[in-house]
Amino acid sequence: MSSPVLARPEAATPCADADPEIFHDDAQAAAARKLCAGCPLAAHCRTQARDNREWGTWGGETSAERAAAGHPPAGWRGRGHKIALKPCGTPAAYRRHLRAGQKPCRPCKSAEYLRRAERRARPSHPRPSTRTRSQT
Repeated sequence: MSSPVLARPEAATPCADADPEIFHDDAQAAAARKLCAGCPLAAHCRTQARDNREWGTWGGETSAERAAAGHPPAGWRGRGHKIALKPCGTPAAYRRHLRAGQKPCRPCKSAEYLRRAERRARPSHPRPSTRTRSQT
């Protein structure tokens, strides 16, 4: 005697046939939200993601949104989504250009050259000798 096959509620959800990558790629969070908008299990997914500290979009909520609500994913450092980038014309923006593999713009170059000139103009402090009397 075989038991009847129970219908899984997950099979009726919009995400059942979707590419799983859209839920783990921040660039595709809007597409994931659109799928979750009409889902009857969105609240359940959101709660599960908060309880298990999951990454990605779950129940229409991104990792950053869960972190802001007090439920950060495992390993969350709290950086990137809150920090405003320094404007061009600052040494920090000069370094950002270099990290991105870009040629720094003229205002950023000027700011970096000024920072280097100020650093060279500072009086240098003599380093304490590491020698002991027995070595002399």
